Amino acid sequence: MNATKFVVLFIFVGVVCANVCARQPEEVSKETKLGISIPETVTTNGIGAELSRVYAVTGANNYENSNARAAAGPDGPSSDTSATVSKSTYGSVDAEGPSTVSASSNSYAYGGTTAGAAADSDGSGSTIW
Repeated sequence: MNATKFVVLFIFVGVVCANVCARQPEEVSKETKLGISIPETVTTNGIGAELSRVYAVTGANNYENSNARAAAGPDGPSSDTSATVSKSTYGSVDAEGPSTVSASSNSYAYGGTTAGAAADSDGSGSTIW
């Protein structure tokens, strides 16, 4: 390779490197970095903007009833049982700004059982309440 080609190639490489190094990085929004899209109709100050008020309520109810009977035959021992359970839970959170927050929670549970047993056919036995 002669000297002229070498000088031209050297200048070309220098110009390309100077052009690439001189480029400034583009400003990218937080929304673009996170890969999300916020519609134009939404009023926001960007990701992490504070909400003015949050109110949430939750509740759950559960009711269970079970019965069982066992007998060894028409003249043999027998037993009866019954169980009932009722549970409820409610909660709420009300927050307005960083300093006004209230929360409440209520739980209720009730349960009852009955059992009866007979030892023989003449009626002798016991009942538990």
